[in-house]
Amino acid sequence: MVDYKTWLKEISDNTRLSKLSIPGTHNAAASHTALPSVQCQGASITDQLEHGVRFLDIRAGRQLLGDKKNAPLQVIHGKFPVRIPFPLQLSDALDEVYKFVEKNPSETVIVSLKQEGSNDWDNPNDEFPNFIWDHYINPNKDKWYLGTDIPTVGEARGKVALFRRFGVNNQDRRNQFGFEASVWQYNTTDDDRGSFVVQDFCEVNKEGDIPTKINYVKDLAKKATEYTRGNDNKLFVNFTSASNFFDHDCWPQKISEAMIKGNIEETFQKGVGIIVLDYVEADDFKLAKKLVDTNF
Repeated sequence: MVDYKTWLKEISDNTRLSKLSIPGTHNAAASHTALPSVQCQGASITDQLEHGVRFLDIRAGRQLLGDKKNAPLQVIHGKFPVRIPFPLQLSDALDEVYKFVEKNPSETVIVSLKQEGSNDWDNPNDEFPNFIWDHYINPNKDKWYLGTDIPTVGEARGKVALFRRFGVNNQDRRNQFGFEASVWQYNTTDDDRGSFVVQDFCEVNKEGDIPTKINYVKDLAKKATEYTRGNDNKLFVNFTSASNFFDHDCWPQKISEAMIKGNIEETFQKGVGIIVLDYVEADDFKLAKKLVDTNF
């Protein structure tokens, strides 16, 4: 029986992460009821990791009030903090990841980090990436795998691997700042960027659009397994998430339930890539466990 808390222990060191089936979570830290921010998970980051999740989608931004320039970053979903009235600090979310990996050195966790919230960063001068580097990455550099390639399991064990969803203009910094995934087409059904492929169709406007989304998830899952049978040079990232804030039938929990009812697990095979889930704890982490099981 698979121990989901340490399942990477059973995977060979020379296996590239792109050859695996990896459960991920969309807006991993958005596990609080905090309107107008929309809740996406019902389990904490630690609980997710202990049940097999190895990819965390985390968005960060400035605090809304006070000393915006120098204050620690908050975890954000869209324009709003994931927890109100006491915002969740990015450092607290990352500390959960660090503690998990420290306790379970056979494991790695891929952290997707993206800037959200206010748009007042000086992007040409790398203000956001420099802030992330100076306050979060460099002080904890021993905890991170910051290679720009897709690592093997052996290279990433005991580390947090950065999936960088923000641009960096400085070439020297960029070469030591993790896997570059700063751009893909909005609302894409299948965007191949060379080193990674993404399905992130998110504009589900009405309940009737959900079956279309399910089919896009299944299509990329099938494409991933076919490709990774013979190759390990592309990371497939397949988002099951989508929402329409103005239609309760299209909120994340409803779409999560539809993914299970729509039987997306029928496409889960070895090498399906990263499947990014909302409400991953549904049915006792059913989809996450199914994904992990395919690796064996």
